[in-house]
Amino acid sequence: MTIPLGLYIHIPWCVRKCPYCDFNSHRAPQALPEADYVDALLRDLAVQAERVAGRTLETVFIGGGTPSLFSGRAIGELLAGAARLLPLAPDAEITLEANPGTAEAGRFADYRAAGVNRLSIGVQSLDDASLRALGRIHDQTQALAAVDMARRAGFDNLNLDLMYGLPRQTPEAALADLEALIGLGPEHLSWYQLTLEPNTLFHHDPPPLPDDDALGEMMDAGLARLSAAGFVQYEISAHARPGRQARHNLNYWRFGDYLGIGAGAHAKLTGADGTVRRYARPRHPRDYLADPVAPG
Repeated sequence: MTIPLGLYIHIPWCVRKCPYCDFNSHRAPQALPEADYVDALLRDLAVQAERVAGRTLETVFIGGGTPSLFSGRAIGELLAGAARLLPLAPDAEITLEANPGTAEAGRFADYRAAGVNRLSIGVQSLDDASLRALGRIHDQTQALAAVDMARRAGFDNLNLDLMYGLPRQTPEAALADLEALIGLGPEHLSWYQLTLEPNTLFHHDPPPLPDDDALGEMMDAGLARLSAAGFVQYEISAHARPGRQARHNLNYWRFGDYLGIGAGAHAKLTGADGTVRRYARPRHPRDYLADPVAPG
């Protein structure tokens, strides 16, 4: 049995760090080193591709950070370079994460033309007060515009990220957020509870959060609403229309193989003898740019 192979690409920069975020993300410099970083990514992939010679990529996921800070040209060069190094399955799922605060119609169209066929938009909430409390750089208007831009650009496979259990959020407000996102017609919803992770600003200075009873009410009502709307829950926070599950994430959960390129990225590969090997890259973008094939 052939083990599926995915590729994760990490773009580590954000406009600013959100207070709840524990991902490997860094404030973007004024001049984003797009070309140098794409070059480093492809050098990294060239080395890793030798370990999987003869295999085909089933999925690609460009995460962050905020990948939508990168131009369509940079993403196009990245995906074209990757395809020269490793064959892509004809039906490969290629996902890019986008922040509504960096959404541009032309850029989304360029992503689609470059081969991205699934967009994951970090809406998180449609309540402006909640978005400010989360430190997000967008508002409700920008979130709705981003979804519209994605559809106009030709994306027929959208994931929307939404959080509940936000500072001072009531069950009614959480359900209103969810109802509004369902109404946007996404193929996939990632609906997850805000948690205070170590090494985040929220962990060191916690905001006032809903109590357990309110959280339970939010979860029960939300799960019922998602099910009634035709979404299938296939992971604790993942809900999809039938046949629209995130194939890249399913590969992780099914213990498939994946390459990881970019600052702090991880890879997991299974040898012919069944031995599992894991690899990692330097976490800081400065170190990664200096030597993209150094062990992390």
